[in-house]
Order: sequence, then structure tokens, then C-alpha cells
Amino acid sequence: MAAPTLLNHEQQGNEGNELPFINIPDISASVMDIALSIIYPRYFIMPTWENIDSLLSLASNYVINKIYVAGVTFLYHNFKKNPLDAFYLADKYKLSFLFEETSKLVLDHLPKYKEDPTFQKLPLEIQSALIARHMSYVHSLAELSVNHFLSTYHHTCNNPSFHNKQLNQEIESRVLSILDQPSNITPSKVWTIMLSHININVSDGTDCNSYFMSDHLTKKFNIMFGDFKYLEIDKDEENPKYYIYISRNK
Repeated sequence: MAAPTLLNHEQQGNEGNELPFINIPDISASVMDIALSIIYPRYFIMPTWENIDSLLSLASNYVINKIYVAGVTFLYHNFKKNPLDAFYLADKYKLSFLFEETSKLVLDHLPKYKEDPTFQKLPLEIQSALIARHMSYVHSLAELSVNHFLSTYHHTCNNPSFHNKQLNQEIESRVLSILDQPSNITPSKVWTIMLSHININVSDGTDCNSYFMSDHLTKKFNIMFGDFKYLEIDKDEENPKYYIYISRNK
């Protein structure tokens, strides 16, 4: 299907001297001014949270690539400041990458965002997907135990009894630290507490301890809580946070 045209249909066939006029319904003059500044960059006006929806709507309806790119770029560099609105727009305009990225921040504070009017503007299936993913996390949190992480671990060190005792103390400390937090502890904080490095001195057990930390503990955590990912924009940080997320169906 051809994209809508900016020119008024009655004026497209005008063979006179008058120029055809532009008729764009539901687009304010200020938004159009920004759009034109992007297309004809004698000067450039940055998109803002107040006009980004209108700009993306204009770009999508009339297939104006420069405006589309400017809008998506604005969202990518600013979604941390306004995660829920960015998530809403990522869903509305089918921006799969930003949908997943922003879902990480929305899910990290879902109880708060559920009270926001923007949440109610999301399609019901998207609301349900967010709630289901967060409820899965909450249920896993209720089942958190030392036994889940240690009961199936097979030591390769020379002193498994001592190493197991040390690991038990460390994991128990982390589990209790999480359970002592408020009930709305964020998924990213749980990940940080459970998967921060364990440094235990075990004679001839360095490899055993490293394997527990880098492989066994992470696998058991993911079995319980599901997949976590860092924000792509934070990937070069030394210790990026990890989040639960949902992905958009293509």
C-alpha cells in the first residue's frame, strides 16, 4: 500500500502558477517546525518527550526516514530518563530492540509503573506479558533457598567438606540479605547480590571455586529466575546491572 502523501489531492494536479499546499491533519505547527528542521537542516531542533510521539507518527504515516531516525535516536539516548513512555512508544511503533531494552527498566520497578496512566495505555496483551514476567520473578523469590544452589554441586577440590561449608555460609548470607529486603526488591538487585564474586581460599580449590561462581551458580540462578540481560547502552561498564525482560514478537 502506498504511503499517504503530504500534498492535498486537489492540488496535486494543479498546473497553474500557485504552489500546492500541504495539509497534515492532527500535527501541530511546532511539531511540523521540528520535522522540517530535521529534513532541511539549516538548524536542528531536538525532539523532546512532548513531541516525540507526534514526530514518530508523522514519520511512520508518511515514510519520512530522517524524522524516523531522529526519533528513534532520541529514544535510544534518553529512554533511561523515562522508561515507561519509551516502552510505550517502542511498542506503538514496533521498535523491537528498544522494546526489549526499555522492558528491562520497566520490569525492574513494575509495581510503581503499574500505577502510571501510561501503563493503562499499553495493549492488554503487553500489560499481561509484563505482569506475567514479574510474577514469575516474585514466585521464584519466594522459593529462594541455599539448598537450590548447593545440593547438586560436585566439588573437584581436595577439601570438599570445608569448601562446601564456606559456600553454604556465603550463599546463606546472600539469601538472607535478599529476604531481609522489602518485598519489592528489584530483580537487578537480586541478581547483583546473588551473583557477585565469591572469593574463598581453598587449598588446591581455586578451579573448583571459579567453576562454582562462573558456571554452577549462574546456571542455578537462571533456572530459578529465568534469563537476565544487561542494557546494551551499559555494556562497556565494568559492572553493568542485569535485568529481567520481555521481547516483542516480530
